[in-house]
Amino acid sequence: MFIPAWVALSISSIAQPVGYYNGVEGKSGEELKQKLNEKISGHIDFSYGFTKNIINYSDSDPANEQNVILFYLQEPRDASKYGTGGDYINREHVWAKSHGDFSGIRPMDSDAHNLRPADASVNQDRSNKDFDNVYPNGTQHKEATACWYNTGAWEPGNATKGQVARILFYMATRYEGNDSEIDLELVDKLFTAPDAEHGKLSTLLEWNRKYPPSDFERRRNERLYSIQQNRNPFVDHPEFANFIWNDEKPSGPQFSNFKINPEICYPGDQINLSLDITHNNTIENVKLFWGNEFNSEDNQVAMSKNGDNFSAMILPEGFKPEEMIYFSVQTTIADSTYSWSASHLFPEDIDSNLITPIHDVQGTGDESPLKNQEVVISGRVTANYDHSFYMQTTGDKRNGINVYNTFLRGKIGDSLVVRGKIDEYNNLTELLDVTYLYNFKKNNPIEPKIITTNDFNEDNEGILVTLKGVTFTNGGKVIPEENASYIFNDQYGSGVAFISYSSRLAGKYLTSGKADITGILSQYMNTYQLLPRNIDDIKIVTKSHEFTDQQNSVSFYPNPFKNELHIDSKEKIKQINIYNSSGQLILNETDKLKTINTNSLNSGLYILEVIFDDFKTSKSKIVKLD
Repeated sequence: MFIPAWVALSISSIAQPVGYYNGVEGKSGEELKQKLNEKISGHIDFSYGFTKNIINYSDSDPANEQNVILFYLQEPRDASKYGTGGDYINREHVWAKSHGDFSGIRPMDSDAHNLRPADASVNQDRSNKDFDNVYPNGTQHKEATACWYNTGAWEPGNATKGQVARILFYMATRYEGNDSEIDLELVDKLFTAPDAEHGKLSTLLEWNRKYPPSDFERRRNERLYSIQQNRNPFVDHPEFANFIWNDEKPSGPQFSNFKINPEICYPGDQINLSLDITHNNTIENVKLFWGNEFNSEDNQVAMSKNGDNFSAMILPEGFKPEEMIYFSVQTTIADSTYSWSASHLFPEDIDSNLITPIHDVQGTGDESPLKNQEVVISGRVTANYDHSFYMQTTGDKRNGINVYNTFLRGKIGDSLVVRGKIDEYNNLTELLDVTYLYNFKKNNPIEPKIITTNDFNEDNEGILVTLKGVTFTNGGKVIPEENASYIFNDQYGSGVAFISYSSRLAGKYLTSGKADITGILSQYMNTYQLLPRNIDDIKIVTKSHEFTDQQNSVSFYPNPFKNELHIDSKEKIKQINIYNSSGQLILNETDKLKTINTNSLNSGLYILEVIFDDFKTSKSKIVKLD
């Protein structure tokens, strides 16, 4: 079982930051759903195989981190006992993956917000049933006795019902058919599979109202946010579900423009909290509460009013680095109390003189001069993989490094401070045994450094790079779900791209033409190898002669097209790809689908690529109309 070193420490995850939901105030229906989608999309995704490590952390037993709490049984079990059938643990897709057939589609299949550890036999009996009230009819489950089911529906116990509802609300909001993802929708009916639908909506709304988030569910949301860098908004604000699916409008005071100053504050800092509150009635009485627990009222102060803006200056006492401070702003109107909550994780106040520059960690030779020493480094994230991520400071030589064996991290471009021990693994300099990590956000990606194969050396180890106009000697094939190396050539020589079985590129098509390739220059033993992050890192250099119409092999209609493109062939089709005019892969389908839903495409020119079972290809220009 993968257990990062910091699990046993007191490192807290970054909670709902002040201002995370700025911009949603007053919104409802599709407008609110779209705004939330923008906030939670683009999260860091991991392979499905890795997700059991994530949910072992997110769903761990508060009394024993070596156990997980089983979803439907609501009892602890040894987190190492994954397997098939019986009392083994399965990863339960709460939104069943057959409802939309997204098995193997990242990030949908491996989104940990939708995955819960479940007893295997209970998981098998739930199958892909929709959710609804079944008791007292139907069958009581013999093992998970709080659960009832019939042919079309599964009713979990009271401890799980609200969680089910909020997970399905999340999935229907997160996945709207963008970026080759499937549009998931909630409906008020049963027997919805295999459509990209789940029910029963009216029951889910009822469960959300009756069974609010527990401390365990909130803790789980915080932990997943620290890993995936996105939240389930319906755990933070269960009322959003009624605003989207139950025709309700926000009727109370609207909280907006919530700010904390300084944006990153340390223990002992004086903190200014401010926000705008608007309502039909005049608002006068607003209080700020804070403490070390959610909805704490240990401390309070009246907020000063300036028009619609309310602010308060506080000096929290008794907090330490890596501890959370929770805020709650409350106002009372006509005997009803309204509140808006947020929190802040205090970082360590580390003297900049104690931060070791990455180029000093890398040193001037083939091995780090600081091997086996603990250091604190800082930099911006350049790549995320299952077991590690890379960070660097600039594009200059010896300014990149691998951080290994932690899934606490940031999105590409986020600024991190990390403490750990320096080691060398097969000639690759790594920072591991992470004991401290703080994400200062920023989201300012580093531009890749342009190099050639002549520059595959120690100076560029750990650096994000791009090589122009390369060709793959074994291109023109689908990348298998296995570790594989691909040799490519530029005008100066040859290099190696390594793509692991768990990569985001597995199952994608590796072009046979010229391409610009981006990735991290890593090292294994005596070989420098490029690690592309996703298929977008391989940009086809389009040439007109590459697009030959093999009309005897494949036909497609209509062209131009609007919402659907139909594809037919006498030969067996293995894969269908659609590229935009810049050569970026934007749709990827298998031979299961001969009718392509193109609603997510904007109008314009595209390249249709059909890959046959013998790996021969057909490429044609297609046009999407408004």
